[in-house]
Amino acid sequence: MASSRSDSGFTLAGLIVILTIMAVFIAYTVPKQWSKELQRDRERQTIFVMKQYARSIHEWQAKHGGGFPTSLDQIKEARLPRMIRGPKGEYLDPLTGKVDWIMVPPAAYTQRQGPPGGPGGPGGPGGPTGGGMPGGGTTTTGSTSTTGTTGTNAAGGGMSPFNSAASPADYKGPFIGVRPPVTGKAMLKVNNAENYEDWFYTVYELNADISMHIRPSPFK
Repeated sequence: MASSRSDSGFTLAGLIVILTIMAVFIAYTVPKQWSKELQRDRERQTIFVMKQYARSIHEWQAKHGGGFPTSLDQIKEARLPRMIRGPKGEYLDPLTGKVDWIMVPPAAYTQRQGPPGGPGGPGGPGGPTGGGMPGGGTTTTGSTSTTGTTGTNAAGGGMSPFNSAASPADYKGPFIGVRPPVTGKAMLKVNNAENYEDWFYTVYELNADISMHIRPSPFK
């Protein structure tokens, strides 16, 4: 009887040790994994907002017969049509929780040689296609990457058309898109860019996407 009670005691003690180890493991791994999921979600939201601002610039051009807005306030205050949906006419940056977007000037688009949809321009004959970059695509989670500010696009074999050095945080003037003000390694990729400072989605990518969607299928 005493031996049986002793064995039960050792079994209970072993179970407590195992449960304690499991609790410590969960305490260290689950919050970290949950934090990663939250970060991915914030990045997806940021990419969505970048596209919405590109669309607002597209609508601005349609309303004003071309040209680019020169401030976020112009987009915010636009009416009939309203460029940005929502009660305040602006989007917070999901990565920072602030309206602190960096405006991307046309000069930051290093490989653009013609107007969007025209010869040599994004979406046009001889110009970059598929999101404004050779090789196509806007958001990826694969293993391809770019290197440097205007580095090689590993997926398409070309050079990235975006030069982040020409898009400073204090830029004011005509802009073709917005990007987040943060730096460092991202979990998602935008146009094969691995770092936040190299993310770009401008009205040129939007126009290229639109032209590709309305292009007749070669299989019909």
